Amino acid sequence: MTQRYLAHEDPRLQSGFGGGAERWREERRPILDPIDRDGSLVDLGCANGYLLECLVSWARERGIRLVPYGVDQCEELIQLACERLSEFASHFLAANVWSWLPPRRFTYVYTLADVVPETHLQSYLRRLLARAVEPDGLLIVGSYGSHSRSLPPTDLESILPTYGLDVAGSTRAGPGDIVSVAWVAGVGQGSGSAR
Repeated sequence: MTQRYLAHEDPRLQSGFGGGAERWREERRPILDPIDRDGSLVDLGCANGYLLECLVSWARERGIRLVPYGVDQCEELIQLACERLSEFASHFLAANVWSWLPPRRFTYVYTLADVVPETHLQSYLRRLLARAVEPDGLLIVGSYGSHSRSLPPTDLESILPTYGLDVAGSTRAGPGDIVSVAWVAGVGQGSGSAR
């Protein structure tokens, strides 16, 4: 899959998205729905950093300053992210998100539900809440369906509560609600935290 990403010059294609600029914005902007204040944002599985670049820019349009961080297992993609967001090059790391041990906590942690096997998703999300999310921060979980394969996104609103996680909010976006985003408050906030 990595070679497929690297075979393109278009930053969206390097991010694994082939739907064009308008759909990119429509289907990725909902990640910002729960973000209501300045803070740090780490994208786990950040690919070439283009999503982070867009999120920082879109948040700025709303008067919110996000400091980007990214983790991806592909060194070549991390290099592209460092070049894209050169001011924050030291904020990017090549590592497997499943075994990654965060060096600090972040205000916002964004991850896709499909970066780990479904059998390990519960423990992965709980580990992120315990080790990566600030007590007053948010774990933001996304899932992208596929138009070409007629696959809906993971039903995060239903699955996360079965893990003992209180969904603080959720949204769907894109044609046919092809994108699902849900968020859980950091441990220590009471509402929305892991039980």
